[in-house]
Amino acid sequence: MHHYFSTANGNLFDKRISQYQYRLEIAVMFKIVRFPKKLESFFAPLEELFHWNHHDYFRTLVLLIVFSWGRRNITALYRHLDAHHWHHRRRFNNFLNLLRWPAQQALTLKASELIGRLDLKPGDTLFLIIDDSKKQKRGKAMQAVGWVKDPLSGNTIKGHQYLTATIMGRGYTIPFGIRLYIKEQDCSALNRPFKKITQLAAEIINEFEPPKGVHVRVLFDSYYLCPVVVKTCRKKGFRFVSTLKSNRNLFKKGRKLKAGSYGPNLFRRSRKKIYRLKKCHGTVRYRYVDAGWLKVSRLGRLHVIFSRKNGERKTLGLVTDDPKLSVIQMMKTYSQRWSIEVFFKDSKQLLGLGQYQNLSYEAAVTHLHLVCFAYALLPHIAIDGESAQGQRNVTAKMSTADLQNEVRRIVWDDLADHLKQFSSGTQIIKELERLLIAA
Repeated sequence: MHHYFSTANGNLFDKRISQYQYRLEIAVMFKIVRFPKKLESFFAPLEELFHWNHHDYFRTLVLLIVFSWGRRNITALYRHLDAHHWHHRRRFNNFLNLLRWPAQQALTLKASELIGRLDLKPGDTLFLIIDDSKKQKRGKAMQAVGWVKDPLSGNTIKGHQYLTATIMGRGYTIPFGIRLYIKEQDCSALNRPFKKITQLAAEIINEFEPPKGVHVRVLFDSYYLCPVVVKTCRKKGFRFVSTLKSNRNLFKKGRKLKAGSYGPNLFRRSRKKIYRLKKCHGTVRYRYVDAGWLKVSRLGRLHVIFSRKNGERKTLGLVTDDPKLSVIQMMKTYSQRWSIEVFFKDSKQLLGLGQYQNLSYEAAVTHLHLVCFAYALLPHIAIDGESAQGQRNVTAKMSTADLQNEVRRIVWDDLADHLKQFSSGTQIIKELERLLIAA
């Protein structure tokens, strides 16, 4: 669908476009002429980490990932740029492959900056959430590809597995770290040391430095409930909440118990309590029993509870090392882990996480970090908006799609400023036709 302007005096700017959605439809159809000044504050603090003009490639690709529709490979992204004002596509492709910038350090710095803008007070809590995801890749020559089990389908797929950490604070999800896992047999060819995915998780936890006086609770599933991760949490002074594997050994008064059998047995013979947890998609009803503080194999004493959701028969074990958390608080705290599932869903569907086609390991790492920066740009926009309004409303956060549209509006406003240099309506129409993206 194409839109054309017509005004009585031929001046585009004498007529206001009243409908917001109408403006967005126009904005996404036209190529970007220049980088919007309103977004420079997000990227400027990172400029010193880049050499030559790589910072320009970086910020342009991040903007394109947020702004564009469809796939987020270089070919698809580049079509949204006006070639008269930007470098050739090959330059952006080289940036993706070379990895000549400290991607992990840059993402950590940006996350710390955004956390600093949340106005946290001593005694407030941040949630550091750890999880991994998989992406199927069919390229036979693509590096670091291996067989991994997809938890959604239950099938074994050939692709990449990457570990991600996000920070949840005051209703905002902020990407903190992402690591592409390399299987041991591929490490020598890539000249990189082998690290288990639990070691990568411990590295990310160790890198997080919260504001002074702010408490941190680390949330992860049972796969990461292991000595290397738990030891790192304790070293940093962080508390954790995790699920419990059914084959985990528990010890009560010298008796050795299997969590997978002890939990259902305890649930059957004990009096259950009920807790209703309100979530964005409705209220979830939990029945639970408190097993108290038990010794957990290789991890020491932890507070253990067992629960069942709604009418399900499956018993879920939940553990924490935080003595200040009640049973209800444990369940509410672990529910915050859902935010990283939303992160994966939105970043895959709306920002193209995993939609890289380059063969090199470096290109995959660069792409993953660029998408994390694209996601981080959205809370930056939201915080700016709240600051302008002089208030914080954590109960009514804009969705990822809404914040994307806000970025598109910023690009459209910048395009409108660009068009002001033309003196006549005819020139404006010609420029718009030149910038129109073919359907």
